[in-house]
Amino acid sequence: MVAAGYLAAIFYIFRRAGRTGLKKETLSDLIFYSVLCAMLGAKIFYAATYWRELGPDTAARLIYLLRTFQYGFVFYGGLAGGTAGFLFTVRKNRLPLPRAADLFAPALALGHAFGRIGCFLAGCCHGSPSAGWPGVTFTNPACEVNPALLGTPLHPVQLYEAAGSLLIFVILNKALGRALAQRLPQGAVIGAYALLYAALRFALEFLRGDDRGFSALGLSPGQFLSAAIAAAAALYLAKLNYEKK
Repeated sequence: MVAAGYLAAIFYIFRRAGRTGLKKETLSDLIFYSVLCAMLGAKIFYAATYWRELGPDTAARLIYLLRTFQYGFVFYGGLAGGTAGFLFTVRKNRLPLPRAADLFAPALALGHAFGRIGCFLAGCCHGSPSAGWPGVTFTNPACEVNPALLGTPLHPVQLYEAAGSLLIFVILNKALGRALAQRLPQGAVIGAYALLYAALRFALEFLRGDDRGFSALGLSPGQFLSAAIAAAAALYLAKLNYEKK
């Protein structure tokens, strides 16, 4: 599903690239390095977050990471790695950063929706117990659900996030059309993505039932990071709006 998400995002970028003035050959390089760095970043963040739980020693942990490379990713790690690869390639090819970032923003949301469906199918990133109708029960011990929660109805929070990401994609796709028609300032679409996804992630973290790392003030690390990103995005969008006037 992660691979399907990348393919859907790539297809979208090429379909919308015509009006941006960016060459497809350049976009191919941009996509390649962004995807490569995103995969590495997501895996590195996963390893750093759950390092002690991966095995009894360093060798066993590294073997586990290689053996299970098809799953075990942290989205914000992938976003950080992908952003680094994106910025490096943009600078190397002297591309207009705001325009390229706006083009990639809806694709990010679209690809992420596919990835979260994959999380649901694997049982990772699962929700907390749910007594109501939305609860989904995992029973296969081979899945990634905490063994203590097997047989317990859980919030399908992965599907909530997939649906939210699809909604964000629809909003950003429309915003990109307005940006390309110069009715929105360049850079507004990527700013809107950061704000909308951070708000969605902050809210859904309350329903997560997997290990979230340390907790402070009742908030997870993902929520602190989401709050920081949302605040930065809001300031960035306010600055764009002020400069447009």
